[in-house]
Amino acid sequence: MLEDWISALDAWVRLNAAWAAPVTFLIAFLESFPVVSILVPSTALLLGIGAMLGAGMIDPLPVLLGCVLGGILGDAAGYWLARAVGPARVRRWLPASCRRVYAWSVVVFRRWGWWAVFLGRFIGPMRAVTPLAAGITGMRNLPFQSANILSALVWAPLMLMPGSLGGWLARQIGPDPSPLTLAALAGGALLLWFGWQRLRAPLSEAMAAWLPRR
Repeated sequence: MLEDWISALDAWVRLNAAWAAPVTFLIAFLESFPVVSILVPSTALLLGIGAMLGAGMIDPLPVLLGCVLGGILGDAAGYWLARAVGPARVRRWLPASCRRVYAWSVVVFRRWGWWAVFLGRFIGPMRAVTPLAAGITGMRNLPFQSANILSALVWAPLMLMPGSLGGWLARQIGPDPSPLTLAALAGGALLLWFGWQRLRAPLSEAMAAWLPRR
């Protein structure tokens, strides 16, 4: 099903390149809006858009701006929603799978505030509840929005970069690459993937443990 989503998006953007930026904005908004990011394969879709960027199919600047703005407004909407409805309703509406991470995030926000907002965007489990925890703990709007904007400026290029690199490499090797070139690229991709898999969990655990202690 995920492959169907990506294939359909790829085909649609090829035919409607002018809509690439608004579509990227919507995907980034859904990726940043609380809980919704769990239900929508936004990360994979952003990687697919990055691949189209690297292949030279769409203009990079509007797409990057759309990704940044979508990330900012998704988090901001979640923050304002949490402040409007209050902690009791937020806890009642949260899926059971998110409640433990949410409770932990509230503790982190009470201790770290601004840095919890900034770093929470880059930690998978926290990203789904970061704006809610900020709103519930009563974090002031200006500190929240400054961390929200700065983190989105870093997050958006990082989300699009892997796909862009893959698209650029595909364009460089051309439509009829040699078997040796394909083998080298596949080997390099596997090494990068295994390296990331080995580092991702320890990095997330270290960051999660470091924040509350501070």
